[in-house]
Amino acid sequence: MTTTNKNIENIIETNMMGYASYVLLDRCLPSIEDGMKPVHRRILYSMYLQKAFNLTKSANVAGQIMAIHPHGSTYSTMVGMVQKDRHSIPLLVGKGNFGMYTSRDLMPAADRYSEVKLSDIAIDMMKNFDKNVVDFVDNYDGTIKIPEVLPVKFPAVLVYAPSGIGVGFSSSILPFNLAELCDGITNYLRTGEKTILVPDFATGGYIVKDEAVFQRINEEGFGTVRIRGKAEIVGNKILIKEIPYSTTREAIIDKVVALNKSKKLQEVTNIKDLTGLRGMCISITARKNTNMDELLEKLYKFTPLESTVSANMNMLVDGLPKVLGVWQTIDRWLVWRRESISRGLTYDIQKMTDKLHVLRGLEKVLVNIDKAIDVIRHSPEESIDFNLQAEFGIDEFQAKEVSNMKLRNINESYITKKIKDIDQLEQTIELYKEILKDESKLNELVIKGLEETKESFSVDRRSEIIELTQVKPVKLVEEVQDYNVTLHLTKEGYAYKFKGDQEPMLKPGDKVIKVFETTNKAEVLIFGSDRVAHKVEVKDIDDTRVTSLGTYLPNMIRDKKIDIVSYSVLDKKHKILVAVYSNNRIAKINLEAYEGSRKILKNSYCLKQDLVDLITLQEDTKLKIVTDKSKLTVHTKDFNLTNGRNATGVYASPARILKKVEVA
Repeated sequence: MTTTNKNIENIIETNMMGYASYVLLDRCLPSIEDGMKPVHRRILYSMYLQKAFNLTKSANVAGQIMAIHPHGSTYSTMVGMVQKDRHSIPLLVGKGNFGMYTSRDLMPAADRYSEVKLSDIAIDMMKNFDKNVVDFVDNYDGTIKIPEVLPVKFPAVLVYAPSGIGVGFSSSILPFNLAELCDGITNYLRTGEKTILVPDFATGGYIVKDEAVFQRINEEGFGTVRIRGKAEIVGNKILIKEIPYSTTREAIIDKVVALNKSKKLQEVTNIKDLTGLRGMCISITARKNTNMDELLEKLYKFTPLESTVSANMNMLVDGLPKVLGVWQTIDRWLVWRRESISRGLTYDIQKMTDKLHVLRGLEKVLVNIDKAIDVIRHSPEESIDFNLQAEFGIDEFQAKEVSNMKLRNINESYITKKIKDIDQLEQTIELYKEILKDESKLNELVIKGLEETKESFSVDRRSEIIELTQVKPVKLVEEVQDYNVTLHLTKEGYAYKFKGDQEPMLKPGDKVIKVFETTNKAEVLIFGSDRVAHKVEVKDIDDTRVTSLGTYLPNMIRDKKIDIVSYSVLDKKHKILVAVYSNNRIAKINLEAYEGSRKILKNSYCLKQDLVDLITLQEDTKLKIVTDKSKLTVHTKDFNLTNGRNATGVYASPARILKKVEVA
């Protein structure tokens, strides 16, 4: 036994380099030729060998793939190849629940519950294996030959958006529309003109036009595309039908909910995911009188409804990672595609040459068929081929073809029909040889393949390109102008907001029951006889003109028929609400108990006692109390401050009935 001493640093470096190389070259990066990462290629070829042209259990397929892919179950990869919102033209067709690319939480069913088969375009990608158009290599244990790449007729690397992360490298290739890609390459081969190709995503949405970004992606393979979801406004609802490729429905919903809870998007009252068999739909309901266009802009600006997708077009070129622009990719792919076509033509030429050689032998036999029959009849079995060669001047291959013919076919009529193909074969062979020497003719065959692919498999563009010329600037919470105001609040529910010291012009029969010195950013609490308090923001109350009757508050709350018993105010200087009850109890409540995002507060004062008054204070002070027997003065500092809105309070005097309380 031999022992070798090595430094641990060298062992780690050597092993890490080997691992990194393996991951990059055999796991995470797609090949420029067929646009596939090894796992996708192995899935397709394994299903091709299994003849998975009809639906079969996904578990069966995944198990068979293990023969050529040793890295565990490939089912999660198969799921992505089935999803219609991930690829505009999926490589696999599935039956059952395969989840959704646009959903974070909707998981696919287990492989034993779903079925899968090759799509038509995947089958088309694997034609002509028998013509030696691509090389075959050993699988991981040398038991099966598998294709090094698939013989695709279009640059699939630019259609299927492969992405991956390796050691020190990453790849993110954007998808393009198949029809536009085929048309662009066809035009390029015929005119030399390179058009600007714009990505097209299976999720649809709007791509914001940016010529500089599109140009950079086409030329360098880098760039960030801005995508907006597609939404429509119906009344006070926004219905989102398509979302950006880089996000999920749950991410959008979670962000809207978070902004709403933090009071930054207060226009929204409800959001639901209504996605179903009829397609995607996120419904967002807004408050009445909301500017819906402005709300939609807020959703674009502050939620993933507008997102970005970055291109880093890193792929394997000649076996090494390389970042290429769209047209660099097309140029390199065209070199490979012409080579693939040439290999197929070379194979066909050889087959036709072999056939022509046989026919020339039959042509010589036709001169004397009877002699050929006589030779075969009277020669020993082992000498038949030799005697035919000697008699007709043909070689061994031609002699074997004659001797193996059925007796019924050794006749002038049959042989004459066969040798009629000689001229056609000679012309075809010469034509193919000319094509092999002429790049322009090879290009026409490339174009033919592109046109066939476009005709059979292309779909309409899903991502609409839009121009944003004027975008209205929006803020999550509008800046509220703050200034001191005096609020006069009446029994019938009118509010008068003045910047100075003015007296309101009241409606006949109405009277002011509360006056507050506060600010425009405060909130008014409106207490009803049902113990429910409603909040109204002071900023939403119009500044009152001298001749105005003020703002009618019931129109600003849900309960239009509220029986108002009192008011209070939430601002920075008012701290205490004193609830006075007829049973001689007084509750000293912290006004912070009424703060928060809720606009309706039940149990806003004690349910079991009859209310006399609610007094709002900035700090502790003396109160004058009138009872059924006497008048006395108390100080609020003698009462404990509570955070319970419906607190019963403590007795304020020995009298039985408390009739009136006012600040001393």
